[in-house]
Amino acid sequence: MALCATVAAVAVTVFLRTHDDEVTSVTGPTQTEPADNGTASPEPGEGEGEGEPEGEADPELETREALLAAANLGAHIRVLNDTGPSGEAARGTAALQAAGFGAAEAANYPGDSGLAASSVWYTGDYRDTALAVAYLLGIPEDRVTEHSIPQGNVNVIIRSALPLH
Repeated sequence: MALCATVAAVAVTVFLRTHDDEVTSVTGPTQTEPADNGTASPEPGEGEGEGEPEGEADPELETREALLAAANLGAHIRVLNDTGPSGEAARGTAALQAAGFGAAEAANYPGDSGLAASSVWYTGDYRDTALAVAYLLGIPEDRVTEHSIPQGNVNVIIRSALPLH
């Protein structure tokens, strides 16, 4: 639920920022000049988005962008394999680095975490970052929890193959 509220707030902010110039340029002259009834209306789709039909935004892309905008891309993220398939921590790290998380590293979890499923742990003020990491790696939001962790700001504990987004 908190993820939905965060995504909605960031999406509205992004929408308002990207459409502010269009609103100003459309509403500015019409407020000071009389309407010109002799001009043709723009064709459907003209002046809207970058070639995208109206109303067909990609919600998954918007969610991803909103989460990344709220995340700290400089956070120290450790992706730890804990009974997951061999190479899964490296695969998750590569996905995070491709999304802009420069301080992501792969390693093995020391011992057995005892977790039933892959999880994301975070410390302090890194909840938004942990939510973005979980989303990118396909880990459900209910598996994101605050923990005292010995290293890093966010730790990903991998128990099975990651369904990357």
